[in-house]
Amino acid sequence: IIRRVGSNRQTQTQISVNFSHLQHTNSSILTNASAISRRFNGCPDERTNLSTGGLRMNRFIVSQNSGIQGPTSTCTDFESLDSRSTIGDYVVFVDESGDANLDPIDPRFPMLNLVFCLIRKDHYIDFVVPQLHQLKIDFFGHADLILHESEMRRQTGAFAILADGDVYSRWMRELLAWIEQTDVAVISACIDKIALTRRYAHPFDPYDLAIRFCLERTRQFLAANNQSQRLTQVIFESRGKRHDRAAGLEFDQILKQANPLGHHLPDFSQFPLDPLFIPKRANLAGHQLCDLLARPLAKWSFNASSHRRPMQIIQPKLIAHKVFPQTGWRRPHRSRRSSYWPGNTRLNPPANSSHAPR
Repeated sequence: IIRRVGSNRQTQTQISVNFSHLQHTNSSILTNASAISRRFNGCPDERTNLSTGGLRMNRFIVSQNSGIQGPTSTCTDFESLDSRSTIGDYVVFVDESGDANLDPIDPRFPMLNLVFCLIRKDHYIDFVVPQLHQLKIDFFGHADLILHESEMRRQTGAFAILADGDVYSRWMRELLAWIEQTDVAVISACIDKIALTRRYAHPFDPYDLAIRFCLERTRQFLAANNQSQRLTQVIFESRGKRHDRAAGLEFDQILKQANPLGHHLPDFSQFPLDPLFIPKRANLAGHQLCDLLARPLAKWSFNASSHRRPMQIIQPKLIAHKVFPQTGWRRPHRSRRSSYWPGNTRLNPPANSSHAPR
């Protein structure tokens, strides 16, 4: 009996020790989970939380994405950026049509058009992503296909089915309907590379010029939509580690006004922007939307009759469109005013104006 009592006491003591260790382990797990949530909350991912009320966007759920490259490949602890900064309501997707090469210049497409698409995150998760996935499934049987304007235009690869006239008509009708129903603010900057080299003996980099123009208008949009002190992610398409690193450094210099090109210096201090570089294979709906808009906008910049049907849908969403340098052509008057803020779009400032690079 004495041995049994002693054994029971020893067992109770061991149970108490194990329970205490379990509590300590559970506390450690919760602490680590909280730290991970603080560290990675806000980085882009198209995953969402599911609830009984249907698809709801809590905020971008963060994962360590090995595909994210460049200077911000590791997500930043936002608390260290600014204790007052919170995650903003908008996400910005960036893509371009053409290239920044000045030597040689491709005579078939002698321009670079950069497009910023600004979308509310809740609308992006609730409408843009699921509707695009459904559209792909209806026509191609799966949602893993990445829309690329050039392949669609040439009807190559998976888009060979568009060679059928009836299929092509239905596809374009559904695709344009998706773009029309998407609530997006579009900012575009088109650089005429031939005019740039003729006007300036030592021209600036076309991509640098375009991104400066677009960032200036992005700041105005964020200010008009009460995004002060709220972190906004600007998602670029990754072009490789070296290119992404250079683009990230240039992006930071623009925000810090390290290399001003003109007299007008927009202040980004109240509007923190975080550049992310994500490869095309990530299949982001926002990048595919930018890709679909970039070429029509570039062609339309120099030919008002080009891409007439797509431009009827894109134009009401266009809150800023700039052509540089001035080539003498002016965009026709827009019958529908922008719903974002009043005022005229700064389109073609003369080279000697305060908005032009020196």
